[in-house]
Amino acid sequence: MGDDYRTERVAGTSSLPGGGRGSQQDASRHHHLPAHAYETPAQPAQHSVADAASVLGLPAGQVTAPVLAAVSSRLEELERLRWKEQQSERRQAWLEQLSDRHSVVPCLNRRAFMRELDGFLGGSGQGVVALVQVAGIEALRQLHGLAAGEGALRHVCAHILGAVRSTDLVGCLGGSDFALLLAGADRSHARAKLDEIVEHMKAPPFIWLGQRIPMMPAWGEHVPQDGEGAEQAVAAADRHRRGLE
Repeated sequence: MGDDYRTERVAGTSSLPGGGRGSQQDASRHHHLPAHAYETPAQPAQHSVADAASVLGLPAGQVTAPVLAAVSSRLEELERLRWKEQQSERRQAWLEQLSDRHSVVPCLNRRAFMRELDGFLGGSGQGVVALVQVAGIEALRQLHGLAAGEGALRHVCAHILGAVRSTDLVGCLGGSDFALLLAGADRSHARAKLDEIVEHMKAPPFIWLGQRIPMMPAWGEHVPQDGEGAEQAVAAADRHRRGLE
């Protein structure tokens, strides 16, 4: 049988345009965060005698021109290190915020929601935990594609966020399951709010490619008891949604 594979010699990476070690070094400097997470360091400022005196702990009169020249490079290095520290703090804060957000909808992800709910329940907070599940989104994704499913999730999330307070928690637990913490609410208030959310999901309806896509939401709620954690509270709300409690 003949050899169907190509066997021509290929050029080494060092001979390709932009290849070689220099290319690898440039690739290592590619930005992996959004543009606002990076800043260009400012041009070094001219340091005065007062700057040198404050660093050395000497009276300004004892800082001569040779001493100032010798200290200036150290002052520039201190400024550079301070700038790098500020950059690291900004990037860390951005990454921490990103790690708590859902990748598709503007709410908490499961890990962040459970953590915040555990903290709320551990602090003897009073409220209602609810679960809203919307059937049909997975079928919509399979029929019309990923963009349609994500659009439906955003439609659902927008109605939930628009109906709750800033003090309430909203998280997407995965798929089309949304969890809520209605802080300080009682059961009757929570049920009225959940009915309102469900009704608003239907009007206006979700439209995809000119076609009305019906939303089929169902909800369950649970008033956490002393000693319950986030997992137990969410599981109880899910059992209520399924008519088991």
